[in-house]
Amino acid sequence: MSDAPTDSLSDRAYHYVQKKLLAGEWTAGDVLSELAVAKEMGISRTPVREAFRMLEQEGVLEQVPRFGTRVKALDRRDLVELYELREALEPYAVSQAAGKLSEADAHMLDTLCREMKSVAEELRRKGKTVPDAAMMKRLLSADLAFHQLLIRAAGNRRMMKIVADSRLLARIFATPRQEHDLTIIEETHRYHIQILDAVNAGKGEVARTLMAEHIRASMKESLDHYDQQRAAAEADAVPLDLPDDMMSEYQRMERNARPRKPQKPRAA
Repeated sequence: MSDAPTDSLSDRAYHYVQKKLLAGEWTAGDVLSELAVAKEMGISRTPVREAFRMLEQEGVLEQVPRFGTRVKALDRRDLVELYELREALEPYAVSQAAGKLSEADAHMLDTLCREMKSVAEELRRKGKTVPDAAMMKRLLSADLAFHQLLIRAAGNRRMMKIVADSRLLARIFATPRQEHDLTIIEETHRYHIQILDAVNAGKGEVARTLMAEHIRASMKESLDHYDQQRAAAEADAVPLDLPDDMMSEYQRMERNARPRKPQKPRAA
């Protein structure tokens, strides 16, 4: 067990939970255990409890009677508000970052764009349209880092924190509902390249416009997925209303369609 101060352990636990959520390992509705997280990290439950409390205050987690701590589920209005918040802040940030990138940041942003392009090219080579878990992790890391680096370059730490929190919530909301297919990946890559070119050229207003368009496009994709999933769930909830004899036949076919458990071989 570490002897580090509780405050620093709370920060570690806070970031540990954030990473799990961003990676999609925990999604909306999942119940989290202080004890399990503490064991995974090799620390006591106290800093984990404090981290959970901080994430509750930020609207990421919630306390549910008789269940414990749960990843909060958001509704459509929440998703709209998160994107509206990003649209209010990020275009301004890139306009302020225009012409101010350090050589190191410019190089890293270019690397992140190339990483996203690499995933798209790999998908094309394999004849696939949807990335696997490893590719998805690369994409999400590159996307998040790209936006965070640009905000950091604007020199506003408070804005960086607010946008990071909003992206975390949006990511939780989207998992596992929204997949990033090849079309979305290529569109995101194009926006990132155009935004970076404008920032490097010192064209703040161009960068602002492109970032606003990029966020609105992302919001539309997310809302389309939400609406499709909601419609599918509502359709599944509607009873078939078949006559009794036909319902019995349907249920028989449904049972037969289920995977059978393998039979153990009998002894000779």
